[in-house]
Amino acid sequence: MLECKDITVNYQGKTVLDHCNLSIKKGEIVGIMGESGSGKSTLARVILGIEKPTQGQVLLDGKTYSIKEDGVRILVVFQDSFHAVNPRFSVQEILLEALPKDFPMDQVHTVLKEVGLPSEVLEKRARELSGGQLQRVCIARTLLLNPDIIIFDESLSGLDPKTQVQILQLLYKIHGKYQNTFIFIAHDEQLCRAICDRTLILENGQFTRELQDVAGAT
Repeated sequence: MLECKDITVNYQGKTVLDHCNLSIKKGEIVGIMGESGSGKSTLARVILGIEKPTQGQVLLDGKTYSIKEDGVRILVVFQDSFHAVNPRFSVQEILLEALPKDFPMDQVHTVLKEVGLPSEVLEKRARELSGGQLQRVCIARTLLLNPDIIIFDESLSGLDPKTQVQILQLLYKIHGKYQNTFIFIAHDEQLCRAICDRTLILENGQFTRELQDVAGAT
């Protein structure tokens, strides 16, 4: 479904990604793990189509991916949920911002319930929510757009351990229902092992090994 072929990214003479190849099947949960500076977030931006590689291409269902034509098919949930939304917006405004005007509200209520939030939260402002609650709102916003692939770019790293576990369990259940492809960009091996089918290790811009003994969240 998703292929990254020979992805290379150079910045001012420095190679950030070096001939990276990646193939992810539909419905797979894949981790991309590496230390800070390993190139994992750059790879995420290339997959999203918001950064053009120096060399290589991203294919979706065998065709070159274009953010202009296919943008809603690959979406991201960022680490910093507070900067991913307008703090003055209500939750309802955040969720409906990118949706058609006639989008049915019953679907909004359903997805809110699936991410563990009551309908009453719709009237609250983003700044009134905790980090965990706002991250759930961001996940709900992404689900409502129904992408094929969701990239979680360090999405849980800013949360306390208890909230991390809760959201991991939530994402595992959501994946079971929607069967989206999930890509977790992380530096935490324990997190990747908790939910990913396999995890690729990125070091100095290259994939060096793969972890496959990964179990689902419980």
